[in-house]
Amino acid sequence: MFSKVLGVVLSFLGISAFAKDENGKSILLDVQREQLKQKYGELFLQSFEKELQEFEKDGASAESAVTPEVVASLESERDEYARLLAESRARLKKLEEEKVQFEAAIKEKDAQIEKMGKTEEPADGQAVQAQNGGKMPKFKPDMSLMHNQYLEAAFKGAAYSGNDTIDTEELQQEFGKYVAAERLQIMMDLLGKTESIQYMSTIVTDKTEVRAVQSDIDSVLQAFVPKWTPKGKSTFTPLVIKNYKCKINVSITPSDIMEDILGYLYDENLDPKDMPVVRYIIYQLIIPKLDEEREIALAVGEYKENTATNDGDPAGAANESMDGYVTQLKALKEASNDKVTWLLDGETLSDETLLAQIDKAVDQVKPLYKKKTMFIHADPDIVTRYSKAYREKYPWLKNEDGEKVKVDFSRFTFAPLEGMRGTGVFFITPKENFKHLKSKNPQQTKIRMETYHYDVHVMAEWWEGTGFWLAEAIFAYIPPTEEAESSQGGGV
Repeated sequence: MFSKVLGVVLSFLGISAFAKDENGKSILLDVQREQLKQKYGELFLQSFEKELQEFEKDGASAESAVTPEVVASLESERDEYARLLAESRARLKKLEEEKVQFEAAIKEKDAQIEKMGKTEEPADGQAVQAQNGGKMPKFKPDMSLMHNQYLEAAFKGAAYSGNDTIDTEELQQEFGKYVAAERLQIMMDLLGKTESIQYMSTIVTDKTEVRAVQSDIDSVLQAFVPKWTPKGKSTFTPLVIKNYKCKINVSITPSDIMEDILGYLYDENLDPKDMPVVRYIIYQLIIPKLDEEREIALAVGEYKENTATNDGDPAGAANESMDGYVTQLKALKEASNDKVTWLLDGETLSDETLLAQIDKAVDQVKPLYKKKTMFIHADPDIVTRYSKAYREKYPWLKNEDGEKVKVDFSRFTFAPLEGMRGTGVFFITPKENFKHLKSKNPQQTKIRMETYHYDVHVMAEWWEGTGFWLAEAIFAYIPPTEEAESSQGGGV
């Protein structure tokens, strides 16, 4: 290796031999030292001079090390580096051309946005600043509509002599304008993160089901032999994660909720102009209930196809909209899937032994995953029981992390999930293995309103699902059948 360095240095300095001292040892002239320092740095210079002295310690000549073979090897490397440099420059040129095309596309889109932003606004509209500096129309309630006039007058304590019956056709008209102006935000809020989704990694897809394509590798290290002895066979069991089409059908009688809307406006100190009726319907009546039911369905839902054939047929239960992650774990357990690591298999959790059982469960996690920071997703009742048992055993210790209960001598922390309450289940898996499916294009999520006599029907449709990527990365506890049946409660 040093012979190549000598060859490079001699070539850079443009000499065939070094100057010699009184003992015949090679030395660098001051000008040569400065040249090398400027080219490769002080550290290289010091190291080179030291290696040069060491090389000639036994009487060898530095020049003799630069054999024709070394010169040929250096020339070959030089040609290879030149080829790689030419390829890199060609790729860089291509990237620069693509960058120019991309910037042109951005300018075109910006121009479209700016043009849209200049669209004439309603007389009572309000403009907000868009990110690109243009003006985008913002929804404002139409105060000529009867229901808005009624709320405005009632909120300000004035008498309203008009008709206090909501015209559902007017409400439908305003709903359509509101959704058109606030569509993306409504979609994001309708399908926002529930308690459990924060612990999942999200896949955006328009497929009805997805399956893992990557794998875990068993091992790669081995002792050297000059033969091809392959190791590290990929072993994994990809699990199918289904995407379900969900919907909400809500029937509301507007006249029945007018007093509730008015009370809310007073409580929040909002002028009706800043809080239209349709916003109240979406954000105060629909979204809170949807969040609650999605959380439970994502956990313990059991999909059942709705066989309704006519309008007005019975609706399916919220928990029948999809298969939740707990349901999927139980199905894997019933199928005796041996790729999943079943923690405390067959054991019943007891308050007296719970601390030891959780320690045992953590020890059963594969060594490859023990170094990862992961959550123990659990029935909240288990976390409460664990916390009480820990406090009883170690009353002098204070939980500095509040509700974050960490298992001692591990990198695992409990994550109580309300959707799992009453199941008696807990499981450990990396976030990248715990998946949440949602539509690739939120604009495809539909939300609309129709009127029917004195009622309004609010409808929305979207795709959603949850599941696990690889079976080998799941470490789960499913209580014995008799314990699970005795602990059935909220969420199941």
